[in-house]
Amino acid sequence: MTDLIGRVIVWVSLLLTGRDPHAKPPSRPTPVTLPPARVTPLPAHRSPYGLDDSKPLDGAATRAVRPYVIAHEQRQRRRELAMAALGLDMPGPYWVHGLEVA
Repeated sequence: MTDLIGRVIVWVSLLLTGRDPHAKPPSRPTPVTLPPARVTPLPAHRSPYGLDDSKPLDGAATRAVRPYVIAHEQRQRRRELAMAALGLDMPGPYWVHGLEVA
């Protein structure tokens, strides 16, 4: 096990090189020059989201919903329902999950 790295390096170098010390080195291939390619410009990028320009978007037609507000409201409703199940009265909506909470 002594000098294991050195032995591995010698073994790999023997595998990668040829065993004939008198062999000619491979000749380099001559570079081939290609004719210049015709460069055609690309068309301008157009977003697929703006293709329907017949009517612009109306911001008042849709409601802006923020997910963190909805999550907060759901946590609040669940907390109120859990407190109502324990008999504690909390201010909140009277209808939770379709059931009337008194």
